[in-house]
Amino acid sequence: MTVMAIKWKNQEVRNYNGLMCSNGDIYEVHETGMARAQEKQELSGWFNVAILAQEELYGGQYIVKCGEAMEHGSIGVVILESLQNHEPVWTFVSNQSNPFDQIIIKGGLVVVLSTSGAVLRFGAPMKEARFLLPSTSIHDSISLK
Repeated sequence: MTVMAIKWKNQEVRNYNGLMCSNGDIYEVHETGMARAQEKQELSGWFNVAILAQEELYGGQYIVKCGEAMEHGSIGVVILESLQNHEPVWTFVSNQSNPFDQIIIKGGLVVVLSTSGAVLRFGAPMKEARFLLPSTSIHDSISLK
């Protein structure tokens, strides 16, 4: 069991502005989208998450959960959890989005909305992700492999 999975049992995620995969891959958030971190990242601590919405995906394979950091409500959090072992596949944290509180599933994509208008859109488990802040161009995206 990974450290990420152990911490998630207590509803804790790494305090990292970006996407962290259970396999160790890390994606940074930039103004123009998300990009895979090429260098080892200095990671800070963990924080507790308050879940505001959740939806089961793909006939019970995954569940997507969203909410906020309990320590600071302006930090939005999205977690994709495997329903096979209840461990996170990845976690996404945004210190620019405010809480994520709505999940829409449409056309095979998952759209998670924040109270500030930020959007995280992805295909599970993570075929392509796009993170848009209210002032970001709709053309900013990255394919995650």
